[in-house]
Amino acid sequence: MNLLLGALQNLWNNFYNTCVRNVDNKVRYSVGIALIVAALLTFVACSKGKNKGMLINNWFLFWISMIFLIAGVLYMSI
Repeated sequence: MNLLLGALQNLWNNFYNTCVRNVDNKVRYSVGIALIVAALLTFVACSKGKNKGMLINNWFLFWISMIFLIAGVLYMSI
């Protein structure tokens, strides 16, 4: 079990170092803006539907848009 957790920790550290820590600020800003735009587009898509009285018509797309928004904000702030 300890070997498996060590392998997962090593995999996470390699991913974090290559995709978050050593990325240029312009690239990080571009990826963050792209994630926020994707969040806005999926939110618009989740609000479209048959029932115009409800704001959210597709809860799955709503939660996907929230995940995109949180990931974009966190990625730009780290």
